[in-house]
Amino acid sequence: MYNIHRAAQRLNDFDSSVFQEVYHKQQTLKNPVDLSVGLPEGTTPQYIKDAGIRAIQEGNTFYTPANGIASLRKAIALKLENENSIITSADDVTIVPGLTTGLLLVYLAILNPGDEVMIMDPSYPPYHYLAPLAEAVVKRVPTLHNFQLDLKAIKAGVTEKTKLIIINTPNNPTGAVYPKEDLLQLAKIAEENNILIISDEMYESFIYEGEHFSIGSVYPNTLTMNGFSKAYAMTGWRLGYITGPSEIIKIINQLQQYAVFCSSSIAQYAALEALSRPYETRTSYSQKRQLVIEKLSAAGYDTQGNEGAYYTFFKVPQGMNDLSFTALCADNNLLLLPGRAFSEDETFVRLSYGGTIEDVKKGLEIITNISHQRNYYD
Repeated sequence: MYNIHRAAQRLNDFDSSVFQEVYHKQQTLKNPVDLSVGLPEGTTPQYIKDAGIRAIQEGNTFYTPANGIASLRKAIALKLENENSIITSADDVTIVPGLTTGLLLVYLAILNPGDEVMIMDPSYPPYHYLAPLAEAVVKRVPTLHNFQLDLKAIKAGVTEKTKLIIINTPNNPTGAVYPKEDLLQLAKIAEENNILIISDEMYESFIYEGEHFSIGSVYPNTLTMNGFSKAYAMTGWRLGYITGPSEIIKIINQLQQYAVFCSSSIAQYAALEALSRPYETRTSYSQKRQLVIEKLSAAGYDTQGNEGAYYTFFKVPQGMNDLSFTALCADNNLLLLPGRAFSEDETFVRLSYGGTIEDVKKGLEIITNISHQRNYYD
């Protein structure tokens, strides 16, 4: 008999069951309307796929340096300067196999036991669940009613142990876009307390109201994280990048050498081709976003945020929680994500409108029908 050991204690509070349950329902329901997972519309553009095929045909299928091929890092540095006003060099850019892996590498590289990581609530789940793997302590700071930064609460929550503040704009799951004025104030708080900021800007290409501002352009003690999954529909290629202070990037590169060795060479050459053309904003996202706001508002749901990304985070009907509402939706063949995956408040759900407009319309019709049925019986 094999001796089956228990999981390590660092995983005691690790919980990905919400996502596992959705993936299970994807397989068991018959042709569900899936507005749960954050997939972008369509597949990878053909010119990028062609570049990946060329990389294979030309033999670019070997290991690359741990921090990525030089030509891609140079292209990213140029992109950051031109589009984000972040002055960096190719040496201070590192390529990672997806931002979630990149985040774990950052945590392992710079956090010591007991260090505090300040995250906003709601926020992307890995910010919370990966920190204990580095024996760090997570401090959640609730956002305002419209999901904007609560700067007073952030300032009040800083302690001598606060090592990191993580922001995500445009935001997953709320779609909130943080204005420049608030980010300048956040930078001031961080500077006064010698705190490193991680700025996750994966959804910068999806803005409907306001403008994207990179805090790394004004606060040097920032790790700016981005990638190719959303803007270029390259989720399965698993490729992201990080730039920031040289000493931190060097540590991440050393850790990468043994933890992942390198990112896919094929994906890197495809990403290089992706950056060779300007990103084309797809008007369909703006149309879907407007449809979501209109239909949910008409059905009596309060919608806040929604300035960017392709998510809405809305409150479930009174008398229900996120699990009971998503279960009811699943009974009607609609998949949404319970809000507890992102927040300590269990009365919200996340809807992704990254897919086709046909699926978004079907999903909104189901939600509207559920709302009408509850109003009738109530």
